[in-house]
Amino acid sequence: MRIFRPVVAVAAILVSHAAAALTLVSDGSDGAFHPTSSVTLDLPDDGVFNFTTIDIPDGVTVRFRRNAGNTPVVLLATGAVSVSGVIDVSAGSVSLADLTDPNVGYIRPATTSTGGPGGGIGGQAGVGDTTCADPSCRDATAGTGPSPGLPGPTPTHTGLKVYGVSGGGGGMATDGLAAVRYTDGVAGSPAVPFPEPFTGGSGGGGGSGWYFFGVQLGGGAGGGGGGALQISTSDTITVDGSLLALGANGGWSFANVGGMGGPGGGGSGGNIVLDGASVTLMPTALVDATGGFGGGLSTQTYTLDPRAFENGARGGTGYLYISGGQVVLDGTLNATVVAVPEPGSVALMAGGLVVMLLALGKRARHEMRPA
Repeated sequence: MRIFRPVVAVAAILVSHAAAALTLVSDGSDGAFHPTSSVTLDLPDDGVFNFTTIDIPDGVTVRFRRNAGNTPVVLLATGAVSVSGVIDVSAGSVSLADLTDPNVGYIRPATTSTGGPGGGIGGQAGVGDTTCADPSCRDATAGTGPSPGLPGPTPTHTGLKVYGVSGGGGGMATDGLAAVRYTDGVAGSPAVPFPEPFTGGSGGGGGSGWYFFGVQLGGGAGGGGGGALQISTSDTITVDGSLLALGANGGWSFANVGGMGGPGGGGSGGNIVLDGASVTLMPTALVDATGGFGGGLSTQTYTLDPRAFENGARGGTGYLYISGGQVVLDGTLNATVVAVPEPGSVALMAGGLVVMLLALGKRARHEMRPA
């Protein structure tokens, strides 16, 4: 029997062979992983750790440095996996004080073009208009990743004031968005299916620059995409802590009386895979793969809340991909959830769960069983 208690943006059943492609087996060569204090690990070249058991206690945060190949983070175990602390593969990391601050109510993403491990990077900010001949002038560029944000086109110089164009938000499980404040913006990038091969989020597009009385001033860089995290074991996975794969905010652009640059688009959230004999997310669990906010202007007052100055070009939400013999989803899941039945129960699950509950912003407290 499978038990689903979703508190998610979108929940759906995927009936396919995709789970088999994600299943990996640990050889145990890295031993037991039980950090007693927060740590940042260097990713091996292939991104894979081969543990026996994984136990991350409350109060401990585990982060990772991107490797040269920018691979996903893959944590394999032969035994049980327990996460009471935090695993963070967000773009630029996040302020963990937000997790316990009742006055914030959400996690504030970083503002950086660097993606999380396995995630795309944000696009380069543009500098100068179409008449700019200075060597520092450049066009804005798109982000990278499965559905990267588009760049703001370089503006044509037609008067004293020139306005840059905002970059678009990167897409993932949901669409990236377009700017609705300050300047014109390009369209956000569309949603894409769960990525195969597995990867992280999409970088936002860079905003274009402008030119004012011989001074070339830039737009904002796109935000980096959230990273990619896979945890696989033939045993149980239990999470009562936090798994974070947030996208980064788009960069600010410059503004003065002569005009303004275009802010950068937000990076999309990353992607998380949990693959075990059983997967249990406890009521205290938090899985957050939301995208970053669009950038603002340098003349806006910074209030420590990016929602107050963003231009609206947010990155899309990432995926949480679950595969297990028994699945219990509770807690707060800010992700698009894909729950995959075992091959032997595909027919039964498909018959009883053709349409799963869409529980945007609500807590669903009933149980759903195979027909």
